Amino acid sequence: MITYRFGTGRGPVHHHRSPADRALGGAAPDAVALDFDGDGRVDDALWDTDGDGVADRAVLDLDDDGRPERAFADPSGRGLWDASVARAVAFTDVRGRAGSTTATIDTDGDGLPDGGWAEVDHDPAGREVVCDLDGDGRADQLLVDHDGDGRAEAAYGVSGAAERWDVLLADTDADGTADVEIAEDTSGWVPP
Repeated sequence: MITYRFGTGRGPVHHHRSPADRALGGAAPDAVALDFDGDGRVDDALWDTDGDGVADRAVLDLDDDGRPERAFADPSGRGLWDASVARAVAFTDVRGRAGSTTATIDTDGDGLPDGGWAEVDHDPAGREVVCDLDGDGRADQLLVDHDGDGRAEAAYGVSGAAERWDVLLADTDADGTADVEIAEDTSGWVPP
C-alpha cells in the first residue's frame, strides 16, 4: 500500500491509501497509476521512490509513450505536488566508475531535459554530455565535444547490457545524423 495526499492549498489535505500497481524503480510495483495531467490516460503515477510506503514523487508521462518525463514533489505536505524535481542521469565513466548528473539539456528537441554535463573521459580539454533518451534514469548515449565549440564531434552508445560506452555512432556522410555503428575493438573504433 502507498499513502499519498491531495490538497488545494486551502482547507484540509485529503489522505489516501492504494495498492501499488505500477513498477517505476524496479520490477516490483512501487507507484500508484493515475491520470494526473488530465489527458484521459492512466499513464502518470504517484511514486514511492524510497520504499517507505509514502509517495514522494508525482510523475507525468507528457508524450504518452509510457515513460514519465517530469517529476514533482510536495515539500509543503499540502498535497499540491508543485515543486519540479530535476531528473538524475546515472552513468559509468570510461574507467568503470559510477557517476550521476542532473538532466538540464534537451538533447533530442522534445522540450524535456534528458542530458547533463559530466566528466566521463577524464580529458579536461573536451566536454561531455550524457543522455538518457529512454527515460530510465541511466545514460544510454554520450556526446563528446573535443574542441569545446559547443558541438559534439563524437557520439557513443551502450550496447545490450554493457555498462560502458562500447559503440561509436558515426556520421559518415556529414548530414548531421549518425548512420554507422562501430563496435569496440573493430576497424574505425576510437575510444571516448
